[in-house]
Amino acid sequence: MSADTSKSAVPKAEEGFVPFLRQFFPESLTLAALLAVLALLVTIPYLQPMTQLEMLATGFIPLISVQMSLILLWLLSAAVVESVLFGRFFDWVAHLLPTGSQRSIIYSTGFLALLFGWINWALGLIGAILIGRHLCRTAEENGVRVHYPLVLMAGLLSLVITNVGLSSPGALLMADPSGTTNFLVNPDQGELVIDMGAFLFTPVNIVSCVIFLFTLPMLLSLLAPSAENDRKSISEFADVLEGGIADTFDHYVPPDRDKWVFADEIEQSRLISVLTGLLGAISIVAYFLTDGKLTMLWALFTLMILGVVVNFPPMAFVEKVNSAVRWVNHLAIPFLLYASVYGLLSKADLYAPIGDALASTGVTQVSSYIVALIVGLLVPDPGSLWVIQGPALTSAGAELVPSLISVMYGAGVSNLWLGFLFIGLISSISGFGWREYLRYTAIVTIYVSVVVIALMLAL
Repeated sequence: MSADTSKSAVPKAEEGFVPFLRQFFPESLTLAALLAVLALLVTIPYLQPMTQLEMLATGFIPLISVQMSLILLWLLSAAVVESVLFGRFFDWVAHLLPTGSQRSIIYSTGFLALLFGWINWALGLIGAILIGRHLCRTAEENGVRVHYPLVLMAGLLSLVITNVGLSSPGALLMADPSGTTNFLVNPDQGELVIDMGAFLFTPVNIVSCVIFLFTLPMLLSLLAPSAENDRKSISEFADVLEGGIADTFDHYVPPDRDKWVFADEIEQSRLISVLTGLLGAISIVAYFLTDGKLTMLWALFTLMILGVVVNFPPMAFVEKVNSAVRWVNHLAIPFLLYASVYGLLSKADLYAPIGDALASTGVTQVSSYIVALIVGLLVPDPGSLWVIQGPALTSAGAELVPSLISVMYGAGVSNLWLGFLFIGLISSISGFGWREYLRYTAIVTIYVSVVVIALMLAL
């Protein structure tokens, strides 16, 4: 996704926060290239020029399986959640929620964003934003005016918690004992492998998630303007949702039956989707019943099978995946440069001194969180941020699970600052003042940072 710097793209420069901020934030490829150049400069005293260039050009090769898994985690998650079936689920949830007051809508949207986001990034981000829009529209039809920018911010709260949840990219990578996606594992010794259960329910993680689940939505609801004249209703926006949430997702339209050829008979066969889903479900259940562990590869397989089931016939799933590619367009090429940065720092043996510098602060996890929050502004993908920063922590002998939690929280908060990148992929948002957006983000950042750092020091 390229940043649009044309003036014509910003009809309301002071209001439309997505186009306004994209004027100043370079695209991901540019930032990745700058990061790679910085890595080249840093490694000059340690590597020969030809070695540097070789690592820059080929450093990504050992991490191909890692990069592909991270791409598929983005893509398959969106392909599943943007299905018509999930749209109907969101409609059902929206009809259950109260729309009688502004605070209840803000709180409900934020609560769902965090709850769903803990399960999967797309479920939390896409689902909460669309449910929030639906609630705002229903409320306005009933004469209740709601400050829509805060509802949108409530949907973005999913970014804070999703990286420490069930589909945490860093944790799923490190849960693989085979070394296929776990780039730091020694397959012979089995070191540097985590159990997803231990990661999810370690005290810092579970306590922080519960605290945020109930208090972050409340924090946003308290920021809402009380005077109705100060509330920006959804009707003031150009992207008002028409119809149900399921109607916003593209419906696959098969070719006319009388024009089908033999290939169409197979591609449009619902039976193939059912059989694929059945075989996949049997494989998944059998794996976990035989003490199988949740890893990145099994998470991707589960998402693929679920995608086939909720998008049928087979060609509907293919079309949905094609649509979901937009979620990785801005990261696919930068992934190669992120891996080259890792290769350069590894080859120069710089991870050990970087890790020692973090440890020398006496609060390794706290300093790691702060570094992740800053570097995450340059690396929008949380999994890639762990690839770049994680080896420094493990080289310093820091505990793996707390290190993962610190980096994943830092990545989530930095993604909140980059929320305009994600919002722009869901719909065109106009009218949300960028100053207001930054103010809300700063408040959430301060609160999340205080809680996370306090728990890291206490537990």
